[in-house]
Amino acid sequence: MIDSGVSLRERVAAFYAYETMLLDENRLRDWLDLCDDEIRYVMPMRETRLGPPSSNPNPPFYLYNDDKTSLDTRVARLETGMALVESPPAASQRLVTDVHVLSSEPPFLVARSSFLVVQVRDERNETQFTGRRTDRLRVVDNGFRILRRDILLVHYVLSRTISMFF
Repeated sequence: MIDSGVSLRERVAAFYAYETMLLDENRLRDWLDLCDDEIRYVMPMRETRLGPPSSNPNPPFYLYNDDKTSLDTRVARLETGMALVESPPAASQRLVTDVHVLSSEPPFLVARSSFLVVQVRDERNETQFTGRRTDRLRVVDNGFRILRRDILLVHYVLSRTISMFF
């Protein structure tokens, strides 16, 4: 439960801190409970091109384009312990910063944040992902639910397969 005596920005930041704790502790089912049943979870691949930016609003490729059912399927696959991309399971640490509430029209709000995710596997392989997120959150009695998350990595080239949640 988030204290209603704090600012909206502080409430959103506290929600993100709780969310990152769940993800870092691999409590994926608990994290999935933070996602609205109508969630859209998208991460387009950045396009590298010469010349002016494309006027096409649709990216050429999505790394993630999930709804609640596909997120649940991804979590179930990771829970089997047989997902090769997570064998052995990686240790991770997420930092979410620069939280800004862009708009608030109950029962929704839009927030933007920056993130850094460090993932270590086999005590040898370390990967970092950096980017920003724009979230549409549904305000509920005990906090928020993620209705839409748009993730934009700063990376144009990925060093490995992405299986994690941001």
